[in-house]
Amino acid sequence: MTAEVVAGLRALGMNEYEARVYSTLVGLQKATARDLHEISGVPRGRIYEILNDLARRGFIGVEEGSPTSYYVLDIDLVFDRLKDDQIRSLDLTREALKRLSVKPRLPPDSFFILRSDWAIENHVSALFRRVKKSMVILCYNPEFLRRHYAAIKPLEKRIDLYVVVRRKEDYSEIKLPIYEARGAVIDLLNTPPVNESLIDLRQDECTILVDGRDFLVIATAGSGRHAVIGSDMPIIGYLQKTVVERLEEAA
Repeated sequence: MTAEVVAGLRALGMNEYEARVYSTLVGLQKATARDLHEISGVPRGRIYEILNDLARRGFIGVEEGSPTSYYVLDIDLVFDRLKDDQIRSLDLTREALKRLSVKPRLPPDSFFILRSDWAIENHVSALFRRVKKSMVILCYNPEFLRRHYAAIKPLEKRIDLYVVVRRKEDYSEIKLPIYEARGAVIDLLNTPPVNESLIDLRQDECTILVDGRDFLVIATAGSGRHAVIGSDMPIIGYLQKTVVERLEEAA
């Protein structure tokens, strides 16, 4: 029995005594209540209650006799069942929460700021999953495309995808539909989709426009990486349409 194992079992919902008894029994494979009490250090007055509860929950088996013995059930089967139960519970909870939530319509100038890498990457992945018709990526840094290449590449087959950059030669090894900004598109590449006076962000990663309604800007503010996201803003549809028209004219 180790502190790490006990901590892991407690994360599965066992209390301290249950974790100690179960891990002790795993080590012994088969034991009486007295053995488990003495080795695990769990009070004698609690040992039968704990063993009966572990048996009821499917962790251990009971061999009737004098004295009664307890044995470990197949650990792989037990934990596969636990994993399935956890996934099923998470799915049910997620669906229940979706039924509870009511998505508000954002006012025209509404946007939100994401301030953690996890939140930013999660939102980027969500945009890649839900895009239906077209996506424009105004890219300032090739590292963004390299990091997300596996998710972006399949989009090329099902949507109109445009990756717009300042210098195409900087992206020569990236096999995506990459367009070099020219004329008015250069100005658009340098124009943030939100009012500069509202937030001080230096655009050094990318701006993504999706289906003429969603946008995401990833940039650095001070020493931190931030993102601005928004939806249902009329300017986004205009920007995306303008970029696509200019790119097709240049082509």
